[in-house]
Amino acid sequence: MTNGGALRELDEVDHALLEAVQRDGRATLSDLAATIRLGVSATRARLQTLERQGIITSYAAHIDPERVGYALRAVVRMRVNGPLLDSQVTAVLEKRPQIVRCLRVTGESCYMMEVVATGMRDLEEITDDLAQIGPITTDLVYEVVADKPTPVP
Repeated sequence: MTNGGALRELDEVDHALLEAVQRDGRATLSDLAATIRLGVSATRARLQTLERQGIITSYAAHIDPERVGYALRAVVRMRVNGPLLDSQVTAVLEKRPQIVRCLRVTGESCYMMEVVATGMRDLEEITDDLAQIGPITTDLVYEVVADKPTPVP
């Protein structure tokens, strides 16, 4: 970090490294170094800097929900009336790991959630929990058309 905790400006090498890590989080340092045309120690130092700055927040495997038993995917929009209900939303999120993404949003909805479910009964149980907090709308997903990594400006 630079003075005042500000992030240093990313250069072309940082961009290439971020793209490579998003493409393959299991790539070895040697592979990453070859991809971005730097030495292994310089590549390690850049990765550590990006991690320290909070730009790289984690390394994770992407799992196909259908192949592990989640036959359904849905988007649930929910409204809540008042900030006191936010803690109830948090409680449902902790209880239901099938809610894989939750966004607090502007507009008519207060929350948008992505849910994976083993079947209609599973989805019904999850949405019943949410409907006790506020009105919901549920849409089944036919297909994920795009699921892209964060673009590097």
